[in-house]
Amino acid sequence: MNLKTLCLALGACASGYTLAAPNDLFLQANDFKAQDSALQLTVALDAVNDTIDVFDMRQSEGVSGDRGDYIGGHIAAEYQLNPKWSIEGSYYYRDIDLAPDTNTIHSALLGVRYQPELPFLAHNDAIAFRASVWGNRSDELTKSSPTRINTHTFDQVSVTKPQDLQLQFDALFSRKIDHMNQVNAFASLGYSKVEIENLKMRTLYQGCLADINVGSNNQYTGQLAAPCKIGGSTVHQLEITGDAKDYGLEVDKDLNYDSYFASLGGSWNWRYQQFESQIAYQYQYLWRQDIDDRVAQFGNSAIKDNHQLGLKLSYDLNPKMSAFVQGELYQHNFVGQIPFLYNGTTASRLDKRYGLASIGLRLHSF
Repeated sequence: MNLKTLCLALGACASGYTLAAPNDLFLQANDFKAQDSALQLTVALDAVNDTIDVFDMRQSEGVSGDRGDYIGGHIAAEYQLNPKWSIEGSYYYRDIDLAPDTNTIHSALLGVRYQPELPFLAHNDAIAFRASVWGNRSDELTKSSPTRINTHTFDQVSVTKPQDLQLQFDALFSRKIDHMNQVNAFASLGYSKVEIENLKMRTLYQGCLADINVGSNNQYTGQLAAPCKIGGSTVHQLEITGDAKDYGLEVDKDLNYDSYFASLGGSWNWRYQQFESQIAYQYQYLWRQDIDDRVAQFGNSAIKDNHQLGLKLSYDLNPKMSAFVQGELYQHNFVGQIPFLYNGTTASRLDKRYGLASIGLRLHSF
């Protein structure tokens, strides 16, 4: 939805590797310039809106008004247990507008990292391995405007307790070229599971407007949204039951699914005195069960990969604190970043660029 954000977004913490997101294109095995510190903490504000989108890229993606506006924040921490082992965690709070609705998403990550001392590594090279579990959840996602799902249009749709869970393994490499330059590369493999509790819809049932609830077994029940005339008589109550296939829906294929993913990426750090920049790129490919076949079956194109570009700029305020601004640009919205947003209904809408800007502080060397 927003691509312009990249130009505003940039920044990062001058020392140590940053926990910018669950799928992190800024990953690095080591920061050779960093001072020794057991605990590092990052706090930041994240946002996207027309003010930040100074190059009107949202408009170029066909996005108008407040749709796609994002406001939130994140906190991340890393603690080094010893020279080889460290643990990390991060939490994101996200409010995303889908006019006229605002939906809240919570995202979290826990990870452990191992950096071995290998005899064949040069002094200016480092290798690390990271295992993490991360995911996103929401109490409810609502869209009160008309929504087309497969071959049917619904007046309102809400999804109860959507969530995803990912298990991910990363192999990281960093090389210090000189006192100003460092390059990094990484490869990732992971497993993802997406599921919802139920789906609520307002639509027509036998010509009457009804509120329908679809369970995980694909069976639906419901009640009239308003009195309705059937055969010349006004009906106030009506037994509403059936299989969601009547509406072209199969919950286990359209909304609940497993997938695997792989990523490759790299970045370049450049430092001058207290200032540091990092530019990064990541490519991700996803293999999903059933859902992409369903997307194609109903005439849409499945989104099976994503490109991400990032830029970070940071400045050391003092030996223990850095200020930063950071920007990330996604070729296909949050595909791969918030997996439960991708389903048979949204696939055609996620094929848009989206950017996210962050500004914050990083505390280190304490």
